[in-house]
Amino acid sequence: MAQTLDQRNESHPRPILEVKNLSVTYNPATELIRAVRGVSFQIQEGETLALVGETGSGKSTVALAVLGLLDHQIQSGEILFRNRGMQSLTERDWRRIRGRQIGMVFQDARSALNPVLTILGHMIETLVAHNAIRKKDARTKAMDLLREVGIGNGQEKLYPFELSGGTCQRAGIALGICNEPRLLIADEPTSSIDTALQAQILDLLQSMKQRHNLSLLLISHDLPLISHVSDRIAVMYHGRVVESGLKEEVLAAPAHPYTQALLQCQPTLQHRHDTNPVAAIPGAVPSAGQEFPGCAFAPRCSRSGPPCLESVPAARRLSANRWVECIRPGVGI
Repeated sequence: MAQTLDQRNESHPRPILEVKNLSVTYNPATELIRAVRGVSFQIQEGETLALVGETGSGKSTVALAVLGLLDHQIQSGEILFRNRGMQSLTERDWRRIRGRQIGMVFQDARSALNPVLTILGHMIETLVAHNAIRKKDARTKAMDLLREVGIGNGQEKLYPFELSGGTCQRAGIALGICNEPRLLIADEPTSSIDTALQAQILDLLQSMKQRHNLSLLLISHDLPLISHVSDRIAVMYHGRVVESGLKEEVLAAPAHPYTQALLQCQPTLQHRHDTNPVAAIPGAVPSAGQEFPGCAFAPRCSRSGPPCLESVPAARRLSANRWVECIRPGVGI
């Protein structure tokens, strides 16, 4: 699959991030867990790729691998950032890359923040650690950036436990971009905040991406929510990318049964509990350590047949930028 995926953008500039046939395995005392299984994708300069899937599909593990936090768990594959292989980097090299070239916005911003530092203290400490900058200048830059992300006057002096979840997430975004990285990874940036604020946070991420000339890897389980800020979508299931393509193609005509099911189970104003209930995906999400001889989604798929249970489907090209791992792909929902 990796070779085929590499060929799809031959006419494009070199991507800022390439993940090739990545497999990540955890080895706890109880069982061997294959969390990521041969994942490949690319992110072009200035592009937003949304990595979508249910909890446990391997999305966050991919992010940790890109950040160099799972070196001993990477079983195979290659990660290239700006055409540089990442597996051979030393910890000293990584300290120059994390935060400065690759920024991170964590899922639960309040838990990721130091409870004994104010928001301004977080910003100053991060800026001084990664830049040759005086504390006074770091304070000025930090204040400017906090205002840019919508943190009001006086809130910078507060501690994380004194702030709302939305404000903590805004602080997390400011921390993620304060050292002017080229790539920003946002791992479920809306999952820990109120529904009413989720669109605001995504709009803020989109605004920061444009103002600071970022590329963005956006990880989420909510396909419709993140669709308006993404350029391309890659759908993960049980550690594999089962469908990827331009946002317009994937949303208008999803090809993999899992992508179709994700869209069908999203509530809309047209749904009613009595006449038009929200569809549910049958069955249960397999555990990370569960193995299948064929397609992992086959037990939950209405279109599966004997061939689906026998071998893992290879990637099939549907268009110049569209791929699906399915023996019987359909179009539309």
